[in-house]
Amino acid sequence: MQSNPPKVVTLLTDFGLKDHYAGVVKGRILQELYGYPYPLFIDLSHEIPPQDVKKAALLLKFSYKYFPEGTIFLCIVDPGVGTERRALLLKTEKFSFVGPDNGLFTFILRESQTSEAFEILKEKLLSFPYSATFHGRDLFAPAVALLLKSESIEDWTRVISKESLLQLDFPEPEPVSSGFRLSIWYVDHFGNLITNWEKTFTERPFRVFVNKKEVRLVKTYGDGKEGEVIALFGSEGLLEIAIPNSSAIQKLGLPEITISF
Repeated sequence: MQSNPPKVVTLLTDFGLKDHYAGVVKGRILQELYGYPYPLFIDLSHEIPPQDVKKAALLLKFSYKYFPEGTIFLCIVDPGVGTERRALLLKTEKFSFVGPDNGLFTFILRESQTSEAFEILKEKLLSFPYSATFHGRDLFAPAVALLLKSESIEDWTRVISKESLLQLDFPEPEPVSSGFRLSIWYVDHFGNLITNWEKTFTERPFRVFVNKKEVRLVKTYGDGKEGEVIALFGSEGLLEIAIPNSSAIQKLGLPEITISF
């Protein structure tokens, strides 16, 4: 066991892997840390669809709990870069989150009871020359470096109200006559349709319908037959629609999904 394991910086962006942007952000952090211990970088994903803040918020929700205490999450899906949108530092009981105030941290705010919000003061961190289109490199990376140095945040942030932060609207299950109509929150790499019905919502048995046709609720993907449309609770505790060894999104598109009791 390491006596002093490196601090962890986890990156979530829409930069992709073809271009230099993700690497440059890491390089800028290391440049700012010259003479200090370097962190361990973890790439959560750089394949968020461009400007898809909702998908980034969901990926962050699915992931952050599995990182060691003290992890800094640098989240850059920032269609408003260079505008008056605020730059944020959000601190919870275990983690720090750095990124734009555009709803990316919606679920962090919902799920943490002890979060504190700070605006990163651009005039304190931006140094000339800087780009109005690459705050990931010129604003957020230096902020992460200051956190890694354990510098006082009072020198480069100001406290703001959590209630003032932008939060995105993620639909709740819609009540219908016999149960609920569900929304598809996320489609994963395998084409599984991940809905907004959480396993914790009820212990009552229920039936699942896809385009008004009942499908089996199974325990795991292998319980379904080849080509069968099935329902199951996936690793995130959310109800999924899947087709074993196939893609539900390709076969079904975005179907109507309902449950009844």
